[in-house]
Amino acid sequence: MCEQVMQHSQSLTSDSNFIDKHLKVSSENPHLTLSISWYQRQIVTWNVVPFPVHCLLKNPSANISSDDFHHMENSSMFVGSCNGLLCFHSWNRGPEPPFKFLHISNPATRTRSQQIEYTFGKDFSFTFGYDASSRTYKIVAFRADQGNSEVRVFNLGDNCWRNIQNFPVVPYNRLDNCMFPRWFNNGAHFCGTINWLALDKSITDHINQFVVVSLDLSTETYKQFMLPLGLADEVPISQLILRVLLDSLCFSHDSNKTEFILWKMKEYGVQESWIQLFKISYQNLAMQLPMLNIDYDDSHYQLRCLYINGDVVIFASFCKYSFISDSFIYNLKDKTVVKIESEYMIHWFSDSKDYVESLVSVY
Repeated sequence: MCEQVMQHSQSLTSDSNFIDKHLKVSSENPHLTLSISWYQRQIVTWNVVPFPVHCLLKNPSANISSDDFHHMENSSMFVGSCNGLLCFHSWNRGPEPPFKFLHISNPATRTRSQQIEYTFGKDFSFTFGYDASSRTYKIVAFRADQGNSEVRVFNLGDNCWRNIQNFPVVPYNRLDNCMFPRWFNNGAHFCGTINWLALDKSITDHINQFVVVSLDLSTETYKQFMLPLGLADEVPISQLILRVLLDSLCFSHDSNKTEFILWKMKEYGVQESWIQLFKISYQNLAMQLPMLNIDYDDSHYQLRCLYINGDVVIFASFCKYSFISDSFIYNLKDKTVVKIESEYMIHWFSDSKDYVESLVSVY
């Protein structure tokens, strides 16, 4: 009898319709991935742990229990999250020839994929998404430097990387003395597309215009659309952050180093549908948070919006000189701030990504 129950359970969890229904239900209980680190016998230990948002809102304290499954090697980087799957990039640092690979894990089913190796050189960044038309998860590797680019794609289940068309407009990848590393423009996955920020100098002879370069994972072709006109006159591209919020593509920046502004694209791909969702005064935040007497005029402090539900917003913050990454809950209606506490060092700003529990296979 027990064996029959087990077989029935296994058959359910491998049924694509059941997996889709489970994922739809799970999406109503959003999580954030928390990358935590601590010293253990003079060695830095890293874990990437999914944490339910409702727990943070109910009790703003990230009390995390973890185990070895969530452990991340020191020579690893968290690439992204999609439909309950987490993607990691790893490499060896020993005397042996360089060995680089990626792998996929599913924390809910506690499964990991085999290593996905690559040998096409260094300076590549990675992002991760889903092509619903072929029900295929894809890893996109890209390199962009000094106006040149190279893009490759790996389908989970295949055993090879494929070259695809290069970017029509090269995404912003790096600026000298930029306070935030290049992986903040590694691409935002939205509805079967990967989206990057770029600065297009060819739109007019005199004005640079911010654009979003979008890769359709189904056709593996590109489109591009503009951000609101006039931003390039007042906002350095290094301050822009692209993220999916409220089931829409959003981006944020600061205004005259005094306010945080969030924009939302109501209709994906339609430049005219950008709306300004809200503004938040840095002065109001500084009055309620002990933020090390930060001088905003020096642009050493930046916010990243992680989650929105009605008037409640979860923010990650980062200070360049102290390398402190914090988080807090902000109420748009009454303008109150509550800091999220934790006993661990959590890398809120760089590694907090959306996550939902799923039964999706890693193979």
